[in-house]
Amino acid sequence: MLVQSKLFLLLVVTAQFWAVSSPFGHDYKQYLSLEEVADLLHPLPPLGSSEELDAEYVIKFLASQEGLLARSVPEAVTMTRTRDLVTAVLVATKAEELFGTSLYHFVPADQETFGLTDLVRASGPYTLPEELASKVSHVDKLLRLPRLAAAKSGWPCYDGQDGASCTNETAAGGDPEFDSCSKMAPTCKGGTTPAVLRKRYGFPELKNFTKGNSMGCTEFQLQGIKQKDLDAFGSACGVETVKVDRMKGPGGRLVAGVEALLDVEYIEAVGAPIPLTVINSVSYSLFDWASQLNNDKTPAWVQSVSYGNDEVQQTSLEYMFDCNTQFMIAGARGLSVLFASGDQGVWGRSGAGKDGVFHPDFPASSPYITAVGGTDFLKVSTIGDEKAWANGGGGFSNTFARPSYQEQAVAGYLQSDIDMPIQSQFNSTGRAYPDVAALAGIANGYCVAAKGKFMKVGGTSASCPVFAGSIALINDALLARGLGPMGFLNPWIYGVAGPFGGFFDVTTGTNSAGFGAGFTATEGWDPATGFGSPNFPAMLSLALFSDPSAGAAH
Repeated sequence: MLVQSKLFLLLVVTAQFWAVSSPFGHDYKQYLSLEEVADLLHPLPPLGSSEELDAEYVIKFLASQEGLLARSVPEAVTMTRTRDLVTAVLVATKAEELFGTSLYHFVPADQETFGLTDLVRASGPYTLPEELASKVSHVDKLLRLPRLAAAKSGWPCYDGQDGASCTNETAAGGDPEFDSCSKMAPTCKGGTTPAVLRKRYGFPELKNFTKGNSMGCTEFQLQGIKQKDLDAFGSACGVETVKVDRMKGPGGRLVAGVEALLDVEYIEAVGAPIPLTVINSVSYSLFDWASQLNNDKTPAWVQSVSYGNDEVQQTSLEYMFDCNTQFMIAGARGLSVLFASGDQGVWGRSGAGKDGVFHPDFPASSPYITAVGGTDFLKVSTIGDEKAWANGGGGFSNTFARPSYQEQAVAGYLQSDIDMPIQSQFNSTGRAYPDVAALAGIANGYCVAAKGKFMKVGGTSASCPVFAGSIALINDALLARGLGPMGFLNPWIYGVAGPFGGFFDVTTGTNSAGFGAGFTATEGWDPATGFGSPNFPAMLSLALFSDPSAGAAH
């Protein structure tokens, strides 16, 4: 259950979030501690006062209901350190009475692909007792089943231009870096490898990391990680350290999953040996993730999440706004939170309907996170210029207004003479995404070790951890100089890195997913690739320049 925040206190947290995130402000990188965030959101009543926190009231109410809490579970009801989330393990039959609904088990038909997921959800709407209604914003994990999708793999591939198959083109030679894993992994011939990423983006190979640095990724639905797969990837592709240093949450080592292994192998390919934390959520709950992240006194500075559904598939507007509060808490604490922009182009998981309206992704469309889109190499198997991946998610939110940090960049795109979808297909006043991009397409799929074999896969589930790894590298250099980590990235991306050459601009390709209209990449920012893919040496220089503690001019 998410406890409601009083509007004034939430506005205070919002103000702090923007203050510490603006590279042109006096409070840039003056991050808050977990305790400071909690005091802003839900200040403790004065000593001796009869007042109590809303969360305490909710806990007492649940504990007072006979037979409701699962007493066999240690700590059947808890409150997060931020005092805004209450987690309770309830007896199902009693929970049905409490919420006035019926609960059922839901499992995917294809458990080989999607894991041994068993989700308990309500079959219809729920209600709250009057005593709780004024205290609780929403109850998570009662409604909303995820739209499941596996990592994209195999051939033929669609290149977004003329519909030609990439099969033969990929198999025919190319730069040697594409075959750098193939001696031990023949099925990875022609694939995107750590060597490809290093050459294209200029990533260094770290031998040591700065004390206090950290990076993380999140896995849902029992997407597990097997060390044997990580070892095989490291040996085949020349990555010295491929391991999870810290695992939070259940299920992380039960069932090996391609999505999880892709995340871990490629954030490690970029950022190792920076310590890696993996947060696991057995269900598909962003609040499971948030409660673990924002309840952690030493969270990883960079968070990569390859997860999302369409805005129209979310439980409610309140759900999305409450997620945004969690994103702001993370940003106020100095964390960089990155989400994949989706793998269905402008159409989203809902697909292309009869009305032809695009379906923006959430959380990618949240103004309070960094959305990472996808690219392909312009010439298959040749390291160089990139184009928008046809399936890379991007567009405009139907829920959130455009934030000020991107107003100039987005207005420039909308006012350009580039071919644009018709106005009725998208909300031109909404938050635009992605913010940045990296390689994601399957023309040169990523070489991944999973379930005892090698395969080539792609998607923004690949580009997101790669870009997150680049931020972890920048943080390493900053921390080594006694400077603060990057925190919420978007004001820096739109105000510094984008305008001053921090990215490889992507100027061709359309994210139509091979069907109908889409947004076309062009010079500068666009809703297919954002500002483009990482030019790491330039990004690092700009990050150092824009840090006030480094003596930079503003």
